[in-house]
Amino acid sequence: VVVFDGRGYFAPSAEDGDRYWVKRVIAVGGDSIACCGDDGALLLNGEGLEELYLPGGMAPSTTEFDLVVPEGRMFVLGDNRPDSTDSRHLLGAPGGGMIPVDRVVGRVERIVWPPPRGGSL
Repeated sequence: VVVFDGRGYFAPSAEDGDRYWVKRVIAVGGDSIACCGDDGALLLNGEGLEELYLPGGMAPSTTEFDLVVPEGRMFVLGDNRPDSTDSRHLLGAPGGGMIPVDRVVGRVERIVWPPPRGGSL
């Protein structure tokens, strides 16, 4: 999970005025990522991705995609998938919704909200 500066790369930031975004890195340069396999899981390099951090019953995505992340970029998703603006929703935007790795400003080390999910990452 990273914090990144989305200005100019993450389309909503230009409209909403938001500068910093917190998202989970799902794939990096050279990785293939697709939604979804026969069991409903995301496929990372052809293998089902086990996402134990998602709340029970939450689908990994309702948006279908199949792509290779360009070198120097990251494909990011929010943990609250139904309400998250993330790489899935920006596939047609400049940069394809994928974040340049040099825009990362920090790594999230702890979850504090909601309390049941609190703890170190």
